[in-house]
Amino acid sequence: MQFERLMGCTTEDLLRWLPDALGDYYGDCSLEIDGKIWLQSAHAKVRMTGFTRDDRQISLLRIPQLDLQLCFFNLTNDQVQVILERFDLYTRRGGG
Repeated sequence: MQFERLMGCTTEDLLRWLPDALGDYYGDCSLEIDGKIWLQSAHAKVRMTGFTRDDRQISLLRIPQLDLQLCFFNLTNDQVQVILERFDLYTRRGGG
């Protein structure tokens, strides 16, 4: 299964969030951004690949953008949904 997210963060931000965002699956993940491997697991159940985009600018505010694909292997649909819900909860920084 594959999902896409447009993230408003840098690679460093994402790396900082991933342990909490993935929970028990953090050790089973790999991350490659712009061709550089940041995390690697021999038998990754969660594989993330992405590339940086130009910053989005709103007036004087600049927001970094990261186009991210999440691929899941050897997991049930229910497990994937739980992971995605947790990932979205930890990585969507809005307020409200």
